[in-house]
This record gives sequence, C-alpha cells and structure tokens, in this order.
Amino acid sequence: MGHDPIDTLGKATRHNMLVKAECSCGNVRYCRSADLMMVYGGGADPLKLKFDCSRCKPQIKITLLEVHPEHLPKRLMIHKPMKIDGKIHWRTERFRG
Repeated sequence: MGHDPIDTLGKATRHNMLVKAECSCGNVRYCRSADLMMVYGGGADPLKLKFDCSRCKPQIKITLLEVHPEHLPKRLMIHKPMKIDGKIHWRTERFRG
C-alpha cells in the first residue's frame, strides 16, 4: 500500500517537512514548508519553487526532508520568507523543530 506523493506545500506542512534548496557549488538552504506555504500558498508544488544561489546563479535542486529532530544537526539554520510590501524578504534563524 503506497502513500500519496507530497506534491504541495500543504501536504509537506502536514508532515512537518523541511524544503532543502541545494546548489551545485555546495550552497545549501533549509526552509520550513509551513513558512513557504504562508508566502506561496498551500497548493504550490515545493519541487517547482524558484530559488537562486547568491554565489553562482545556477539551477537549484529542491528536496523535501522529513523532520526528525533527534537526527538533525544541533545548529541547523533555516531561511524564513516574509512578504513585506509585496516583496519576499528572507531572514535566517535557528531551527527549533
């Protein structure tokens, strides 16, 4: 018996997932799916979100991660989007599960 694919930010949020954006140069960013859902909406496909790299501007690989706090690095930093005046601004904060 298979599970339905996680194809929306709403489904990813129900599973308490992180979205990992990884560049080929090694630059990696983690975002809570719930934070992204507040900006892009629950129906947005997390694997089709547009991220860019401040270092080299390549194509970014997107991955969904299930959150298991006992297996995550203790100092994992996430990037939280906020919409201000119609523009998306990002701030960095420590992940607290």
